Amino acid sequence: MTIEKLQRCKIFKDETLFSLKLLKNQGYCNINYKLKTSKNIYLIRKFISDETVNINREFEFKIQKIAYKKKLAAKPLFLDTSENFMICEFLKGKHKNSLNTQEIKRLAKMIKKLHTIKSDEKPYDFEKPLMLYKKVLKSKEARKSICICEKELKVLQKYKKTLVTTHHDLNPMNILFNKKDIRFIDWEYAGVNDCYFDLATLCFEFGLNKKEEKILLINYQKKANKKDIIKLHSYINIYKNICKLWFMDLKKD
Repeated sequence: MTIEKLQRCKIFKDETLFSLKLLKNQGYCNINYKLKTSKNIYLIRKFISDETVNINREFEFKIQKIAYKKKLAAKPLFLDTSENFMICEFLKGKHKNSLNTQEIKRLAKMIKKLHTIKSDEKPYDFEKPLMLYKKVLKSKEARKSICICEKELKVLQKYKKTLVTTHHDLNPMNILFNKKDIRFIDWEYAGVNDCYFDLATLCFEFGLNKKEEKILLINYQKKANKKDIIKLHSYINIYKNICKLWFMDLKKD
């Protein structure tokens, strides 16, 4: 990615591009740059590969646009699928590795708002990646994670699914805090899944204890009974082990 290439984008026709710098924090599927111009600061997301992670960049751009209107995300400005990059507004903020009670409550409400976004996408099917991992990962550790996922999926068959548009990757690096504002970034895995998947991701990634899990659930859905906790923990186990399998698959190459 170069300033010369970006200068050809129509959105910069009235701006002078000053600098393009790699951001300190990088993801696994994108290279992220901070672009300074004579008028604004932008985020440039150069896509590395979509082959193994089931990413749809047009859908990502569409969902992020809607999320921006709901004050959940940065404004996406430009998508070039031929050159594999996206331009968004640059958001100020910091990442956190732990949450206080007020932050958990605010995040629960933000996730609830996120889950109101309408989508015609097919629901995420956990069986597909598990079948793939069975074929390509043969270690004892991989087999154990696959078995745990299959066991928890059977447990979840007892519960009604609440299908919503999910972010699907709410780890600390994808949540920005700026005073009282919270924004979600990196929408590449957005799709349709049970609402509990995003909640479970948050619980696992921030290491929430039982009391904090209940606070999250109550502020999301006004209740946290025994069945809710069981369902949440099944999704936590699935998320934890799907992540393990994803990293195993990534490292084998």
